[in-house]
Amino acid sequence: MAAGGVRGGSPPLDYQITRRAYALLLVVILLWSGNFPLGKLAVGQLGPLTLTAGRALIAAPLLFVLARLTAPRNRPFSRRDWTAFVVLGLTGLVLNTTTWFWGLSLTTALNAGILGAASPIFTALAAAVVLGDQLRRRAWAGIGLTVLAVLVTVSKGSLATLLAFEVNRGDLIILASQAAWVTYSLYSRAAASTLPAVWVMAGAHAVGGLVLVPLAMVFEAPWRTWHTAPIGWAVVVYGAVPVTLGHLWFYGVVRAIGPGRASAFLNLMPFVVLGLSWLLLGETIHAYHVVGALLVIAGVALAAR
Repeated sequence: MAAGGVRGGSPPLDYQITRRAYALLLVVILLWSGNFPLGKLAVGQLGPLTLTAGRALIAAPLLFVLARLTAPRNRPFSRRDWTAFVVLGLTGLVLNTTTWFWGLSLTTALNAGILGAASPIFTALAAAVVLGDQLRRRAWAGIGLTVLAVLVTVSKGSLATLLAFEVNRGDLIILASQAAWVTYSLYSRAAASTLPAVWVMAGAHAVGGLVLVPLAMVFEAPWRTWHTAPIGWAVVVYGAVPVTLGHLWFYGVVRAIGPGRASAFLNLMPFVVLGLSWLLLGETIHAYHVVGALLVIAGVALAAR
């Protein structure tokens, strides 16, 4: 009777949770992928400092409210917590995101999407050097494929361009922004803060805002364009709310289905970026974009095994 009830009734709870987790993961991938073409539209109206400062200014109070509601603190912030806020705010927002917007203003969203997908490999390589992580042969093969994907993308599939080093400056800046992201990722692993992720994100955004708002005011004077940059300001809100919340949702997905399966699904991102960049920006997808996307996906998948 129990067996018949299960067959004819609702799906098991575990199945429902897993199905919802995968659906939420697809939403997160769509949101994060949309950041590339929408960011490209935004840098045509607002500067990199303003875009990142605005995101931090909106996201920080939102995250603090969510933190108070979902993970009430039972102790004051420690010195380790404050250190984590500062290091992660400077590397994740001030350096990585601002530099990424700068590079995006000089290259295509297509290229930025493929180059950005290589970040897990750079992080794994740095973790091997700095933290002593052991890399298997498969991981080294994955690193090789990812490096090849980067070379194919920045050279536009031309060996002559690569040998002459006639590459787009924006592509190099996007790659440089990955150095800050690697630092952010490694410190996140090694940080001694025991706060829930939402508190750490809130503190990091607060620090980023405190640094970036004055810089944006001095160097970009955003008040002059508040009424002439509707797309730019809309993208600021997009980055502050759905993209930021996407990180919290992703943590929930990882808890539900595990980091391996969640990370595997993220390999879809380069192709989603390609599709959205073509759809929203009209950017032309060349053969080297497809080859680069396939190589970076294969490289990350191989290294993650």
